[in-house]
Amino acid sequence: MTDKELRRLMQHSREAAFQKLFDEYCGYVCVICTNKLRSCGTSEDIDECISDTFAAVFRYLDSGGGHDGDLKGIVSTIARRTAIDYFRRLSFRHNKTAEVEPEELGKLPADVHIEEAAERKLVSETLLDCIDALGEPDSSIIVYFYYYGVKTKQIASLVGMSDSAVQQRMSRARKKLKKLLSEAGINEEGYYET
Repeated sequence: MTDKELRRLMQHSREAAFQKLFDEYCGYVCVICTNKLRSCGTSEDIDECISDTFAAVFRYLDSGGGHDGDLKGIVSTIARRTAIDYFRRLSFRHNKTAEVEPEELGKLPADVHIEEAAERKLVSETLLDCIDALGEPDSSIIVYFYYYGVKTKQIASLVGMSDSAVQQRMSRARKKLKKLLSEAGINEEGYYET
């Protein structure tokens, strides 16, 4: 959807314009919010963040703010800012840090593998970037199916396609995702190739 298309739709029906904007960018916003909040939030927190993002986008567009140009950039910026705000609130609320006394340092478990945790985080970020690179509606289909566990019939109604079309898109998207991950250096076991 271009900026001009959105303006034309808003002249006829504000609600229809916002619904089309939501349908087109829902998967994209979902990936942004999931990427930022997966380490500190629940799926409900992520859903709320997505809802708040679209509320902020609609408020921005309603305010007559200068939205000449790329809508994806506007949606992306608002989604990232909203997700960062959520991340800060959730991290602060769930802050469970504790001071460690020097004599306790020797008692830390030996099986803490910082490198593995860092690699898992990098692999997750790369995976989400590759999912985002699939484009719409493929990224939405993959996120709905694998992250939220939504059945293909429900996904079909969410993205406005038939069930068989969703299954075909998912099959192609998986192959494309496998190729993108391989190009990024991630093997089938989910680790960076050495």
